[in-house]
Order: sequence, then structure tokens, then C-alpha cells
Amino acid sequence: MDELTASNLLKDARAAAVAGDRDEAVRLTRQALDAYPDDEKAWLLLAAFLDDPEEKRQAVKKALAIDPFNEEAKAALAKLNGDQDHVHEGEVGSETLYCANHPTRETMLRCNRCNKPICMECAVQTPVGYRCRECVRQQQDKFYTAETSDQTKGYIAGVVSGFILGIAALILNAFLGGFFGWIIALFVGPILGGALSEVIWRATGRKRARNFGMIVTVIVVGIAGVMTLGNMVFFRGLPITAAIIIFTAASAIFARLR
Repeated sequence: MDELTASNLLKDARAAAVAGDRDEAVRLTRQALDAYPDDEKAWLLLAAFLDDPEEKRQAVKKALAIDPFNEEAKAALAKLNGDQDHVHEGEVGSETLYCANHPTRETMLRCNRCNKPICMECAVQTPVGYRCRECVRQQQDKFYTAETSDQTKGYIAGVVSGFILGIAALILNAFLGGFFGWIIALFVGPILGGALSEVIWRATGRKRARNFGMIVTVIVVGIAGVMTLGNMVFFRGLPITAAIIIFTAASAIFARLR
């Protein structure tokens, strides 16, 4: 069984659980685990489907044996051990939590900022613990201060930079050929990209926006790439040096503005 088949089995298991057929969900999950016994997420999924507390505990322990730092598994085991103590004391166990984004998935993990229940698929590990993606996004938004006008100026600077990069790449391509020319291009490209990224960065007022770096890089590469392809059509030459310069310059621009 390949990994894709095992993944599909786990999807079918979740679907069976949603339909209320927990026995089928358990069977499909075990089938996937027979092929990939080191999948800690599958063990946690199996634990969610099982009814017997001891079987649940063993499945969670399997997950912890694979990944001792898995927070969801540690929380699940703590709850199961707590439930066992409550049973001995004649008390009722704590309420089962379900992921806010996946209502059929049991979880023991909460976002440490908004306290929302989340499964491992929805959790983002941060230096201060696990958080939901919404809280992480809200935190990141504090660093994105560019207004629409700032971004527009940056995009215009990106268009100009694309033409500059395309012209520079074609000129250098005409003078730098062969292996040594390609080596030189590997050094020239990042320098040129660094200079252009500084121009774009200043155009935005040194402010950041979500996905701005990726969009500007696409603009620059698109314009420079079209110019290079046009040159190849008209002059029937393969502009390898120009392509290297554009690629390395784009990498520098993206790294600077992301």
C-alpha cells in the first residue's frame, strides 16, 4: 500500500465517522496503520474513534512513542488518565472537546490565546505554544501597516524594476556568454535584485503588506521574462545568462520583501 492509498483510507475513515459508522472508521484506520504504523496522527485518529478508554490510552501512547513532543497526544493522555482517576472516585469525566474547524474530530488541544478547541491540523506552533490560525493571522496583521496607496506605489516600482531587470539582463547576456559568463551572472543577479528591492521598499514607505513580496516578485519576473522571451524569438538565441540573472535577482527581491 502506498502513502496516497493510506491517506485515502484515513479520509474514508473520517467520512465513516461522520456518517455514524464508528466500527468502519476504526477498521479503515487500522488498515492504514498496518501499512504505516509510524503515523502518529493516524494513531490519534484511531483513539478518537475508539470507545474503550484503555484502547484509547494505548493508541495515544503509540502516538507519543512516535512523537514524544506531540501536544495533542500529551493532552489526550492526561485527560484519559484523569478520567480514569474520576472513575475510581465515582465522578463523571470531563467534557469531550471537538475541533472548532472540524466538528467530528475529538481533541484535547486549545489555542492558548482565544482558548478555542483545535486539532493538530489547525494548530500552529509558535514560540509561546500552540495557537489557531486565526489568532496567528491577527498577530501577523500588526506588522502589515502598508495602506493601499503604499502598495500601489510599490507595484508601480515593481513594474519599473521589471523593465530595468529585463534590459540589464539582455545587455549582460550579449556580453557574458559561456560557462564563465553564467558564473558571473550568479553574482550579478543577486546584487541587481538587492538594489531593485531597495527601490521598491522605499517606494512603499518601508511598510509591509501581506503577500506583497510575492506579488511584486511575480510582476518583476513577468515583465523581465517576457522581454527575454521576446529577444529569444527575434534573435533566435537562448538567453541562458539573462535567465540566470532574472532568476537570482527575483530570489533576492522576494527574500527582501517577503
